[in-house]
Amino acid sequence: MKTEYITLKETILNNNCPECYATESLLLSFKQEKIFSKFMVKTKAAIIEKMNCKKCESEIFPGRWTDDIERVYNYHKKTIHPESSTIRFTSSFYILLLSIVLVVISVVYIYIEYPDFFQ
Repeated sequence: MKTEYITLKETILNNNCPECYATESLLLSFKQEKIFSKFMVKTKAAIIEKMNCKKCESEIFPGRWTDDIERVYNYHKKTIHPESSTIRFTSSFYILLLSIVLVVISVVYIYIEYPDFFQ
């Protein structure tokens, strides 16, 4: 299975980094996970939130956020529009399903028309 992350929003914050105190270096990103397989495509409802500093290249965890960062984070979180959590089936799934149905119908037909065939 292949996993892909849909970027819902990425923005650079004007706040100071709590690690290196650089301004305009915090990158806030919201992503959603999408899983691909041969038979389905599943979009998960959970949103992955990350904040990284581009200057010191460290991940800023919520415990280190200041009140200003928290306010800006809450604002940006309200502006994202995630995709709904869905499961979509691929054409391979429908071909397999059709094949199974045809085999079952064939077996039932043979059983009804030629009952001695299975003995």
